[in-house]
Amino acid sequence: MTTSTESKINLILDKPSDWIQWFFIIQDTAKTNEVWEYIDPSKKKDELPKLEPPNRPTPKDVLPTATKIAQLDQNQFAVYSQLYAEYKDDLRIHEKKKQAINGISNYIVRSTSVAYLPLIDGLDTVHERLQALKTALAPTTSGRKHDVLIQYTALKAYNTNQSIDKWLNNWRNVYKLAEQLKLPDVQGFRPHYDFVRAIKPISSSFAGALEVDLIRKERKDKAAPSIIDLIEEFKEHYRMQQAAPTTTANHSAFATLQNNSPVLPIKTCLCGEEHLFRECQYLIESLRPHGWVPDEKIQQRIDEKLMRYERLAAAVEKAQKEASQRMPTTATNDENIDI
Repeated sequence: MTTSTESKINLILDKPSDWIQWFFIIQDTAKTNEVWEYIDPSKKKDELPKLEPPNRPTPKDVLPTATKIAQLDQNQFAVYSQLYAEYKDDLRIHEKKKQAINGISNYIVRSTSVAYLPLIDGLDTVHERLQALKTALAPTTSGRKHDVLIQYTALKAYNTNQSIDKWLNNWRNVYKLAEQLKLPDVQGFRPHYDFVRAIKPISSSFAGALEVDLIRKERKDKAAPSIIDLIEEFKEHYRMQQAAPTTTANHSAFATLQNNSPVLPIKTCLCGEEHLFRECQYLIESLRPHGWVPDEKIQQRIDEKLMRYERLAAAVEKAQKEASQRMPTTATNDENIDI
């Protein structure tokens, strides 16, 4: 029988740090094939159920005096046929489970380093083999915490020798391990700010908008967003930025006056109004009248867009800089970006 372990044979159990992923493959395959209860190494041998083949029905199960099928009448034969059909189905399930356990047993042998094969030599059952390897290689809780903390600390700074995708995947995986171990470093908003600092050299606009959103949520005593979701959102944002064309000029978007002076059409601002960025009170602080209070939903929508689109955030930042310097109010390409 082919099990999902065959596609993951590249993972070799060679040291304690390999145990968690290696054991996960074993456990996941066993649970998928509904055989975990027969091999669970956390239980004693006498606590495990036995995988026994089903009993084949006989004519005697229907008619106590019958020794062959020909002695059954039509109704009795119908009952016997139903029992036999159920037996065949049970036998099929039994064989499937038996093959799954055999497949896991073979995987254990093929994926265990030669240095540890003597530990399972002479052990016949998967349960016994898993117990022997667990005793030798499974890290203690304190040891796992130490190893995961080292990995998590290393991820706080982007390793330029890695691809962004691989680094983000490592972030996700190590964070999940740290969360399972309940490390103090990943409690509350701490991992979120770690992530902000880690991605800031890659995308300062995304990091800045995310940081603002986190501060707002923390001050309002709201729940921290999912780190996993943030990682996936940033991954999507980065891919969009990589796929974006390098040139931002689009001359077809210009309307031309009689003196051939190009101007851009007015488009809907991030706040929902029809004006340029430099004219928006949500974006330009100097335009806000005394006592002005932003609409919370509009502000949140603006922050989310600035966090998602780096080019958009850059355009807003440029408009804010121009406003602070009191530059002439001439429309620029950057102020009119389709969202």
